[in-house]
Amino acid sequence: MIVDVDLYGQIRHMFTQEGMTQRAISRTLGISRNTVKKYCEGNHVPWERKPYERISSVVTEEIRAFIQECLDQDEAEGLKKQSHTA
Repeated sequence: MIVDVDLYGQIRHMFTQEGMTQRAISRTLGISRNTVKKYCEGNHVPWERKPYERISSVVTEEIRAFIQECLDQDEAEGLKKQSHTA
């Protein structure tokens, strides 16, 4: 679930100002207790996200070259029923 700034503000207000428990906040807002806990502690804020930096370890450049070679070979042969798909 993606928590926007408004929902973050509600969680922090309910926890700090109203003194609600994390369980009550999760029940009231309909989100998981783990999410509420993360934002109640104040260590996480929704506007600071980690950049997504995943490098595919399965598809290497050698594998990409092999796949492209197969697709190019199929295109050169012109067969419609026995071609590879990516």
